[in-house]
Amino acid sequence: MLVVLEQIDAETTAILRAPVAMPHGTALQVISMEHVLGAGDGIRLTVSLALTDEARSGDMADWLWERIEDAAPLVVKIGETRARVGEPAALAWLIDRARSDG
Repeated sequence: MLVVLEQIDAETTAILRAPVAMPHGTALQVISMEHVLGAGDGIRLTVSLALTDEARSGDMADWLWERIEDAAPLVVKIGETRARVGEPAALAWLIDRARSDG
């Protein structure tokens, strides 16, 4: 599934691009970085997120939240759903929704 993080800063982008251990059954890869016009140093980051059937959305949401919480609240689009996110439970909900939409 595609995840779009709107107007995050360069530091958060660097954190997401760093190679680190991820929750079991998950993978995340940056596929696009674009500067947002008129947003100062804002970056729109698009990543590919993959979860196996056994992977827990909550574990992935917690892992991702640890990396983006300094930029919160921020607008996140996962699959076809776009929302302002201010806590890991909201990320887990978006991930679950995208997984159920297939």
